Amino acid sequence: MTVVPSAHPARRTAAEDLHDGPRRRVGPLAALDGRLPGAHDLLLMQCPSSLRPLAGGGLPDWARAVLRVHPWVTVGRAPAVAGDPADLPHPQRCTRDPEAAPELWFPVTVRGPRPGQRLDALAPWAAVARTLRPEQLAERRGRLAPERLAGIPALALLPEVGRLVADHRMPWGPIGAVGYELGTGVPVAGALSPLRLVLRAPQPVSRRDALQLRRALSKLPVPVQAELETRHGSVQLAEYAASPYTLTLLTPDGPREVRDPWFPRGPFV
Repeated sequence: MTVVPSAHPARRTAAEDLHDGPRRRVGPLAALDGRLPGAHDLLLMQCPSSLRPLAGGGLPDWARAVLRVHPWVTVGRAPAVAGDPADLPHPQRCTRDPEAAPELWFPVTVRGPRPGQRLDALAPWAAVARTLRPEQLAERRGRLAPERLAGIPALALLPEVGRLVADHRMPWGPIGAVGYELGTGVPVAGALSPLRLVLRAPQPVSRRDALQLRRALSKLPVPVQAELETRHGSVQLAEYAASPYTLTLLTPDGPREVRDPWFPRGPFV
């Protein structure tokens, strides 16, 4: 891992503490942990102005204001775009390493200040400073103010969720508003916010285990929306546990109707 050298150690420490970790050099480096971003990951943008809205044009004023204070975006499930697409201009006001490989653009979402306000965009990998996976977020609960933990049931119940999921030995993490608040510190979760979870399941999970976990999570005093993340995409835990004939598997190429999310054979919707 290469970290930008600094002649001012105290100033560098303050910058690292702000976003919990060193920033990587903008350029051809892969990721801080040697992997590319996946769905639900949080990205800290080194150069937020390099985002390109999918609808075209520039960033709206509200998105610029949000990114200026909290330059975090959430990775979507659509496929990444490699190279320099003709309809995407080169990043502006963001200097790239001249030795960088052709740009790789990831689908991301900018969360707005109002409920439901979102902006879908593409983010250049060269402008990403840090990544956070959902699995890294639950342990950040202690960083939030005590009044947030007491006033937001979805945050307060994370330890209990961890105990329930631990019985099934699946890596897990919060996503949605709760995950965003844990990763960025921005108070976006509300008292009625559901608790959304991603459960990593690269190997098949039995229907019986899925049903047991769904029943245990449904007894919590907040709505829990969990999804099983397979190697091919994700499927809702409740849908899989209900044993329907076909399931909706969300993949980078769109939803797909399958019988087995670990061995998909069905058509795309």
